[in-house]
Amino acid sequence: MSDFKSVYQRFISLEIAAEKSSDFPMLEPVEKRILSLLITYWLNNKPLTVVEAIHMSSEISTSTMFRYLKKLRKKGYVESIIDELDNRVKYVSPTKQADQYLSKMGKLMAKASL
Repeated sequence: MSDFKSVYQRFISLEIAAEKSSDFPMLEPVEKRILSLLITYWLNNKPLTVVEAIHMSSEISTSTMFRYLKKLRKKGYVESIIDELDNRVKYVSPTKQADQYLSKMGKLMAKASL
């Protein structure tokens, strides 16, 4: 069995190196945290409204969450999709860039565990 502390340390080192040489826009720590929260919904193919997204964490205020969702949208990681039946409802959805970023992070985790 791997030494999980060493695996995590290797992953962090690989992640830092990858971010420096990456074509992806840099993510702030709070943006990474929010993206990880969003992933839990996306993995279950659950539609997530903006209102639900801004209330999904008790550790981040709703105004801060909304501001960071806008930042993630500007950086190309999420998009807003308007509900077909009710124009007042918007959903937060991953972009192709988000999928590519998550795939890259998954490959780094696999590499770190070797």
